[in-house]
Amino acid sequence: MRSVPESCKDRKWLALGKQLAAATDRSFTVMSYNVLCQKLVKRTMFPYASKSSLKWKTRRPRLLDELSHIMPDIMCLQEVYTKNWGDTFNMWFKREGYEAQMFQSVYKSHGVSISWKKHRFQAIDQTCLRMDRTTEVCGESLTTDNIALIVALRFIGVGADGGEAPGVIVSNTHLYWKPSGCYERLQQQI
Repeated sequence: MRSVPESCKDRKWLALGKQLAAATDRSFTVMSYNVLCQKLVKRTMFPYASKSSLKWKTRRPRLLDELSHIMPDIMCLQEVYTKNWGDTFNMWFKREGYEAQMFQSVYKSHGVSISWKKHRFQAIDQTCLRMDRTTEVCGESLTTDNIALIVALRFIGVGADGGEAPGVIVSNTHLYWKPSGCYERLQQQI
C-alpha cells in the first residue's frame, strides 16, 4: 500500500461501499482531476499559496504522488499543458501501465486527456469534439475554444456469455469557469 501524500491527507473522499464494488466483476475506478495548466498559474489567482508551491518543479512531484497514490483504472485530466503532457504526464502513464489520449484546444496551450490501465481495457473508438460555436447573445460574441474527448473502452477478456466483453464510454471536457462568463456557460449548455 502506498503512503498517503501530504497533499491528500486533508481531502474528503466519497466512500461508495463494498456492496457497490461487489455488484459486478467488472467494477472499476475513475478519477477526474484538473491539474491546472502551468501556463495559467498566476500569483493573483492563488494568493493563499506560497510562491514556491505554484512553480512546476514543486507541483510536478506532488501531482505525480497524488496520481500514484490513487492509481484509478480510468483517469480524466483537464488543463493539461501541452509541454507537460510530453515531458511528464504521457511518460508517467506509459511507465505506470496506462494507454492515454490527449486532445488540445486550438487557441489554448492545454487540453484534456483520458487514460486507462492497459491490463483492464482496450480502446475501440474515440472522437474529439470542438464545442465552440461563435454566436452573438445580447450583443456579446462568445468563443471559448472548449473541447471534449470521448473514448470507447472494452474490458480485456470475454463477456459472461463467451462473447465480447462489455465496455464503457468515457467523456472528458473542460468547460468555461469564469464567474463573469454567464453567457459562455449558457452557450455550453445549448
